[in-house]
Amino acid sequence: MICALIPTYNNEKTIADIVERTLAQVPTVLVVNDGSTDSTETILAKLTREHEQLVVLTLPCNKGKGFALKSGFQKARELGFSHVLTLDADGQHFPEDIPELLH
Repeated sequence: MICALIPTYNNEKTIADIVERTLAQVPTVLVVNDGSTDSTETILAKLTREHEQLVVLTLPCNKGKGFALKSGFQKARELGFSHVLTLDADGQHFPEDIPELLH
């Protein structure tokens, strides 16, 4: 079972679009909010209400991308996922490329 993992820190301008596009590609998306200080947390709360297949893990303060990824991998394991695909929250990676990666 696979999920997508998106670590984010202050990506209020891109996070909703990336999450929505990723949800169209995989059954579950896990976002690790790495202590964002902008409106990222509010945006993620709204998205969580709209999409039950979105899981958000919020860290109380910014600990860096490596820590966010490690926390996300641990959460994915706890949720029973055997595989995790990661994307950046700033739009650097295209969610539409996920099917190609999975084949």
